[in-house]
Amino acid sequence: MIKLNVKIMILILFLILPACSPNNEKDPSNSIFQVGIDEIENVKVNKPFQIVGYLKNSSKKKVEISHGSGMFSYEIYNEAGERILPNGNVLLEHAIGYQVEIRSGEEYRNNGQKQRSKEYYEFVIHQPGNYKVKTNVEFMMNNDGKQKKMSLSSESKEFKVQ
Repeated sequence: MIKLNVKIMILILFLILPACSPNNEKDPSNSIFQVGIDEIENVKVNKPFQIVGYLKNSSKKKVEISHGSGMFSYEIYNEAGERILPNGNVLLEHAIGYQVEIRSGEEYRNNGQKQRSKEYYEFVIHQPGNYKVKTNVEFMMNNDGKQKKMSLSSESKEFKVQ
C-alpha cells in the first residue's frame, strides 16, 4: 500500500512539475520582425549624412502597427566604443501617431521627416575611422485586438568615415 502511494505521488509530481516550470519559449511576435539599416557609404569627415533604419515583416501575413514620429533611433560608436551624439543642442519632435499595415516581406522606413529634428537621423562625424551603428525601433503591434509594445534593435553595422 505504501509503495503504491509513493508511485502515485511520483507520477503526480511528473505530471505537475512541467506545468509549473517557467516558460522559456521566445515570444513569437519578436521573431516575425527584422530590424536593419540601409547601407551607409561615402561618409566624409565634417559632412552630414543620414541613417535610415527599417522594420521588415518576415511573417507570412500582414501586420498592423502604430508608432510615433520617433519610431527609429540610432546609436553610433567609434572604434574606442564611445557614443557619437547628434549635433543639435535642441531636438524637437511632434507628438504625432501613425498607423500602418506592413505586408509580408515588406520593409517599413519612417524617420519622422517633417515631424522631428533631422538631427535624430542625420549625423556629422569629425574624425575619420571605422564606426558602428545600431538601429532601435519602438512601436505597438496589434495582436488579435490587443496592443503589444515592441522594442527591437538591429545588429551593429560597420561603416567607414574618410
